[in-house]
Amino acid sequence: MTKIWMGLIMMCLSGFAFADNCDNARNAYDDIYCSNKIYASADAELNKNYQLLRAKLSSNQKTILKRSQVAWIKQRDAQCSDEAERTVFVNCNLEQTQQRNAWLRERLRECDTVGCKSTALN
Repeated sequence: MTKIWMGLIMMCLSGFAFADNCDNARNAYDDIYCSNKIYASADAELNKNYQLLRAKLSSNQKTILKRSQVAWIKQRDAQCSDEAERTVFVNCNLEQTQQRNAWLRERLRECDTVGCKSTALN
């Protein structure tokens, strides 16, 4: 009985290990898993960059950034989902998040080199 359990556990673990090999995804499910994994990483980076930028801003600039971020989220959600179908397009979310990360990194560079510009935060 122990051998059967060990065999089942090993089969499950090998399936997870293969799913992590995103260069050689076997099927659409692996593609979805890998896309979600990449999106989760980009989203974590987005949150980190947002907090790093926020730490450099004045109180008024933080308000501007927050409004900008909320507007971006609404725009991303409208573009990357279908509420009627209750569907979210992961690749669209990933692309939008990567673009926003680039925008946040550029704002961080500006703050570090020439100072944080309120007009650039919109």
